[in-house]
Amino acid sequence: MPGQAARPGRRYVRESRLRAVVVDIGAAASRRHVIPAWFDVDVTDVLPRLRGTARRVSLTVYVVATLARAVARHRRMHGYRDLRGRTAVFDDVDVDVSVEVDVEGESFPMNHVLRRAHARSPMDLDAELRAVAADPGRSETLRLASAVRWYVLLPAAVRSRLLGSMRRFPDTQKRLVGTVGVSSVGMYGGGGGVGLPFLVHTLDVLIGGLTERPGYGPDGEIGRRSFLSVAVVADHDVVDGAPLARFLAELRRDLESGAVLDA
Repeated sequence: MPGQAARPGRRYVRESRLRAVVVDIGAAASRRHVIPAWFDVDVTDVLPRLRGTARRVSLTVYVVATLARAVARHRRMHGYRDLRGRTAVFDDVDVDVSVEVDVEGESFPMNHVLRRAHARSPMDLDAELRAVAADPGRSETLRLASAVRWYVLLPAAVRSRLLGSMRRFPDTQKRLVGTVGVSSVGMYGGGGGVGLPFLVHTLDVLIGGLTERPGYGPDGEIGRRSFLSVAVVADHDVVDGAPLARFLAELRRDLESGAVLDA
């Protein structure tokens, strides 16, 4: 990106105005009460099944489909407290996934919501994401990019209040960014490792990288196994630690079993 030289050894880089959205999301997330968790999932037996589907399903979509069905069984995980202190829980699990789009010549993460993800097959979800990647105009939420350009013109204090209060309007939250969030860094770089996502929803999941190391197989024998790193943040105002731990244990079992591929 072109920059303006300021002094020897340093220059200023012109940032896109849309960078303000990321800053605002981070500021809003920092004011929430977060429960962080991270774990590894043995996906050795799942990977060949994903590659063997009629149309190859990405690991990210597999996690999205599995997570959506787990949340449908534990609806508190996508509950939202409104302005009156009531917790609204939805029947449909709408999963918000990050999609890179070109905005003003710069790569920028925007969100696409996979509606009713708990009731759809991984192949169906994968086909929708591929269609959106080919034509972002297909996405209801990606079309909001034009509205974002107007949003960044607002004063910073107003933007911060708007984003910070959105979760208090559950129906608005669901319409704009879904009920659960999933992002992935593993698809952009090889190797293991994982970070913690911003808490935009009541439950946000970050998919990390794949690593290979010795582990126990189903037969109890030690062999080379593939492990996927997963990180989770949850809103402590809605979800307590013990229910979250039970939910994550069930999610991990589902991810390792490939149950969503049998459904």
